[in-house]
Amino acid sequence: MVYVGVDVGATYIRVGLVSEDGSIINKVKTRQPMSGDENTVANVIIKSIRDLTGGGNIDGIGIGSIGPLDLREGIVPWAPNAPIKRFKLVEPIIREFRVPVVLGNDAMAAVWGEYLFGVGRSVNNLVYITFSTGIGAGVIVDGHLLVGKDGNAHEVGHMVVDVNSEIQCGCGGYGHWEALGSGANVPRIIREFVKGKSYRSRLYDRLVRGEYVSTEEVFQAYYEGDELARDFIDNYLMRVHAAGLANVMNAYDPELVVLGGSMALNNVDLFRRGIEKYLKKYLAVKPARIEFTRFGDDIGILGAAALAIKVPESLKTYVEQYSRKYLG
Repeated sequence: MVYVGVDVGATYIRVGLVSEDGSIINKVKTRQPMSGDENTVANVIIKSIRDLTGGGNIDGIGIGSIGPLDLREGIVPWAPNAPIKRFKLVEPIIREFRVPVVLGNDAMAAVWGEYLFGVGRSVNNLVYITFSTGIGAGVIVDGHLLVGKDGNAHEVGHMVVDVNSEIQCGCGGYGHWEALGSGANVPRIIREFVKGKSYRSRLYDRLVRGEYVSTEEVFQAYYEGDELARDFIDNYLMRVHAAGLANVMNAYDPELVVLGGSMALNNVDLFRRGIEKYLKKYLAVKPARIEFTRFGDDIGILGAAALAIKVPESLKTYVEQYSRKYLG
């Protein structure tokens, strides 16, 4: 049996064909369209699936998408980090391919992929956290995938980690973990961080001149020993991430936390060392074991397909609703 996994990120859309045992047969990556209507994202996905299958049969489609979601309607009503803010997913795709479609948050899909095929296989209390453009999580408690009333029971990036912060998140709130630590926000956070400070640092000199400094450049400067980058990452960014992870552990009491996303996977040793330095300061429960996904960027595709390979009990009602509503 062959399934399709669709990973809808803020920057890229990844689509893959996946076998029942979790092996990725083929895949394609496309940039998120910069403009369009509510059907544009689905049309990109449909084309990618057609290109991969060549008209061959598929047994189901799983979609892991950035959120927040509206699972009842099968849409993303407002995506803070994506070019197109509101878009349909389920309706156009299920009408086109006439097979079951399972929709979940991208990190929700990833945790299900880890649960079925990865380092979290059969771990009944498991969290997956992605550090990328945004910060999100998928959560399994006592073997049950958490969903929530709209599909957003895992929007941990919008946990408040600093009640005094005046930094506004893309969702409109203040002091959120994502606003203070995600890949999309590091460039503006470091500009705030240096106010009233002085460093012997090329990175600092660039910021003083008003130059834009990317997240990748901040981490590169860290590895080059830049004084500002070292202070910012060691003494601010890693504390933010440790506080966020502590919130997750305190809330869900997982046995294992799996980390993924480009920011974490490109800096594994730094993340492990930095988080361990501060984590216990914020914890009220026994710390969970921390691992990093072994699937790299493919965890999005694999996790999405996993939703269709073995549909979680907490999503079956929505899958049945989609079939009744759009297939008759």
